[in-house]
Amino acid sequence: MKKCFIVCPIGQESTDTRKRSDTLLNFILKPVCNECGFEVIRVDESNTGDSITKNIIEHLTHDDLVIADLSEQNPNAFYELGYRTALGKPTIQIKSKGEPLPFDVSSIQTFDYDVTDIPDTEIFKQRIKKTIESFNFNSSQDKITEDNSSNFNAMILQELYRIQDMVSSIDKKLHTTDNDAISILADKLSQVGTKSPETVFIESLISGIIKNPEALDKFAKYSVPPKK
Repeated sequence: MKKCFIVCPIGQESTDTRKRSDTLLNFILKPVCNECGFEVIRVDESNTGDSITKNIIEHLTHDDLVIADLSEQNPNAFYELGYRTALGKPTIQIKSKGEPLPFDVSSIQTFDYDVTDIPDTEIFKQRIKKTIESFNFNSSQDKITEDNSSNFNAMILQELYRIQDMVSSIDKKLHTTDNDAISILADKLSQVGTKSPETVFIESLISGIIKNPEALDKFAKYSVPPKK
């Protein structure tokens, strides 16, 4: 059975970090990876007599896949991600939805997850599965490569997901803008409907004078009756 090592912030017992990490591990990553034929390992669940640092390096070096959770911008997670990236071996970046990433890793496709949103979680799980299936785990991974060409298909797939998210984001913004414009117009019409014609006329007049002060003089001339 292939091995998948999870890089992530773990936190202390009962903290929000630990709760999120445990939920992500047990209810999202393990089911997906097990379905793809992977044993999932997080360092705190690894039973070994070696030091934690040595254990982590061993997993980063030899495990078939690494999934790196960059939530909270944890320094240890970035260190481990950098080590794994230098080896040119299959790696998937993920993070909690809405969290920013530093410049150096923001250009690499990173899948967002939300452990409280079931529909989003299902989309996230499918993307992780498809990405895992796109890797070529049969190629030699003991040699450091610069272009990671053996995993070219995975890189293309992740880029397609990035484009899909961009299009979806643009569509949502356009839809929101349209709704906002319609809402503002409806409010204006509603306000006009509750005002007397005289009030509407005065408000329009004041607005016009503010925009064109010279119009006030002209208005005054025509408003004052001529002297007899």
